[in-house]
Parts: sequence; structure tokens; C-alpha cells
Amino acid sequence: MMLSHDVEVRSQELARFLRREVQAAPYRTLGLALTAGYVLGGGLTPGLVRVLMVAGGRMMAGNFLTAAVRGAFDQWRMIDDAQRPFPAAWDPTPGTG
Repeated sequence: MMLSHDVEVRSQELARFLRREVQAAPYRTLGLALTAGYVLGGGLTPGLVRVLMVAGGRMMAGNFLTAAVRGAFDQWRMIDDAQRPFPAAWDPTPGTG
């Protein structure tokens, strides 16, 4: 059970956090506030939510796939470099790399 003092302390902490956020990134904070107000006000229809979720899912899947391919390539390159004493550009013995 929260006492009135606890509620007051929590609200002051929230106010300090919001003040810091507004000072650090005012446009982002304004955008988030507008978005939250629009959603809470019932402005999003189920069809629009579906379209946004599909678009966001595709973007997220593309980013995930890109990161996975990049990570696999970096891992392959590290294994390949570990088998040589020097990277090809630093190889002191010409014609062996």
C-alpha cells in the first residue's frame, strides 16, 4: 500500500525525469507525447494499427537479417585472419599471401 508521501516522492521523480528528457531531446519528447495522446484518445483504428505493425515488422526483420549477415561475415573474416600470421596488407613476405 502506497502512502501519500510515497506518491508525492514518485511524482517528483517523474517530474524530474520528464524535465531532463525535455531538455535533452525536446522534439522526441514532443513526438512521443503527441503519439501517446493520439493512441490513448482512440485515434488509431485496427486497420491502421495492422499496417503500422506490418511495416515495423518488415523493418525490424530487415535490420535483424542485415545484422546477422554482417556478424557472420565479420566472424568468417576473423577466422580467416586468425589462420594467417599477418593480414594480407601487412604480410612482410611478398608473393606468399
